[in-house]
Amino acid sequence: MGTKNYHKNLDGSYVFTDTRTILEAQEENLTRIREITTIKIFEAGYDEIWQRNAAMGVIPQQEAQVGINYIAACRNEYLRCKALILAATSNDEADSVTFIAPPVPEGL
Repeated sequence: MGTKNYHKNLDGSYVFTDTRTILEAQEENLTRIREITTIKIFEAGYDEIWQRNAAMGVIPQQEAQVGINYIAACRNEYLRCKALILAATSNDEADSVTFIAPPVPEGL
């Protein structure tokens, strides 16, 4: 398995070495994007308990719909990132994909 390393030379210059295959870079970045998606959903207050309560009807319908829409927006952003990562033809291209979190709903 390859690695991506950042080295500082004695002369003060920096060098990146990347020995990953494109498949390794894609898998690493898919994992990174999955983790970011989960973190953003949880940070917005829609953790597993909230999701379970929304599914069981414990949370008012309007509030639940706002959360469902936010989670769907995060999922759509994940799918956009996934498509870009899988279409990448170089490690740098796969590494450059950035998750853009949707705005967190306010007022509920």
